Amino acid sequence: MIDLTSLEKSGKFADLDDWMHTFNSVHGVHLVVLYLCCGQLRLPWAVQVWRGKGTPSPAQLALKLLRTLPPALLSGKRRPRLHADGGFESIEFIQGVLARGLDIVVGVRCTRKLEDGRQVHDLMVRGDLVKPKGLDQKMCISWVWLHRNKEPEQRFVMSNLNLGGIYLARVGRGRWRIEAFFKTIKGRFGLERFAQHSKQGVFRWWCLSTLAFFLCHVQHLESPVTTPQVWPDWGDLARTIRFSFIPEVRRQALLLE
Repeated sequence: MIDLTSLEKSGKFADLDDWMHTFNSVHGVHLVVLYLCCGQLRLPWAVQVWRGKGTPSPAQLALKLLRTLPPALLSGKRRPRLHADGGFESIEFIQGVLARGLDIVVGVRCTRKLEDGRQVHDLMVRGDLVKPKGLDQKMCISWVWLHRNKEPEQRFVMSNLNLGGIYLARVGRGRWRIEAFFKTIKGRFGLERFAQHSKQGVFRWWCLSTLAFFLCHVQHLESPVTTPQVWPDWGDLARTIRFSFIPEVRRQALLLE
């Protein structure tokens, strides 16, 4: 899964000038993150910083992240599938993903034009195979209705796989796993609460936040009773790690001394 998350900041950070920009009305540092999901395993894999207009776009940074994938992942029996939201629906990005041997499930704007002159919102049947303008192959398009506001909101998703309308809509919802990760690592593990003024300090903070999330996630996987699809109690997991893992690290340090 690939997505962009913003770490909103105010104040002056002189050494972070080329990292601090405004994107979608949010001022701060903007990260493009590659997040791997395999069964119940969740692994934040790699990150790139968006450096503002006139520099590589989030979609171009995402293609750089895909180059870090291990060959063993791409050569396995199961073909990996990449999920992304509508901010990554560019022709360059879709073709780059397919060229790397990955299938793709990506959000798409309702106004995106099709080769026959129609727009995506003109489609009447979920699961239609159509060719978006600029792409060389047909894509399967479906949609879901979100009932978060007074008026339901229609969201479209497309894939190079002919999954059928209902199943593609269900698969498209899987992208929310990375949103849950962002919410957890920012709210529980302090990813956006950095106060360091140097890039090295900020990067170290991000590494520590990610490590804290991953240690708690592994602890959750090793728990004798886990409920699939249920987000765990991260505070309880963090306390378990603190009282079991950290003393062992300190003991090893004392033995080394």
